Amino acid sequence: MSQSAQALAPVRFDADAQAKLSALRRTKFVAAAALGLCILVFALAKSLEITHPWLGFVAAFAEAAIIGGLADWYAVVALFRRPLGLPIPHTAIIPENQHRIADNLGRFIEANFLAPEPVREKLAEVDFAALVADWLADAERAADLSRFVARLVPQTLTAVEQSGLRDFVTSRLLEQIEKVPLAPLAAELLSALTDDRRHQKLFDEFTRVVGRFLNDEKALATMREKIREELPSLFNLFRADAYLLKKIVASAGLLLEEVRADPDHPGRAEFDRFVLRFVERLRTSKQYARRAEKLKRDF
Repeated sequence: MSQSAQALAPVRFDADAQAKLSALRRTKFVAAAALGLCILVFALAKSLEITHPWLGFVAAFAEAAIIGGLADWYAVVALFRRPLGLPIPHTAIIPENQHRIADNLGRFIEANFLAPEPVREKLAEVDFAALVADWLADAERAADLSRFVARLVPQTLTAVEQSGLRDFVTSRLLEQIEKVPLAPLAAELLSALTDDRRHQKLFDEFTRVVGRFLNDEKALATMREKIREELPSLFNLFRADAYLLKKIVASAGLLLEEVRADPDHPGRAEFDRFVLRFVERLRTSKQYARRAEKLKRDF
């Protein structure tokens, strides 16, 4: 904090405190004036009640207001100090019980705000990604962050190189990875993917890729050339290759449209069975486990 900011901080605090004190004095003056007015009205109404009986209602109203005001004054004052300095029982409640109140308040906050479940629920309500995105959406903030990272990264890499932290972290990381069976872990990840048939989205993407392939001119030309090579020369004279290619593409396109439109298509069921069998083999097959461990070591 700069010297000018340090010099202004006490002034700002004093100004805020002075404003609050002035507001408190005004409130106390208004309350005291209202109480005094009620007493005056009560006295006048009582003195004139003999000649004007209807003033009895005014006197009763003023009396109720006086009693209510005194009760409120006593209740508020009794919380913080002794009314009029008298040692009246059950007064100065907060000063006399501040330690017990603090303990109870601490236990209440610990049980209702700092317990794992409430904290977890509150954190679940926060969209940290959206907050970060909104913060970075400001061009000036993003530029400041990028400049800070650009200065920090070289210094961090130099510190890591000199401290030997990289070798330590690498060795510890490799030790932990060596203990993790890769094939069952992959099976669990794929099992999570198959919940609610989410893997069918992958199948949909596969059908779209095949559809784009069937509409690609270069791919069709290559397929036609392959068909031409397999057919006898006589058939090629009658452009059988073009006819077969057209039938193949049309049949494949129709099949893909049927699969995409029907969530219960037999092709989807076959893909379900394939994925489930593969997951089960990953989980139980020793051959798959050996391959996965070799892949992990090579990596």
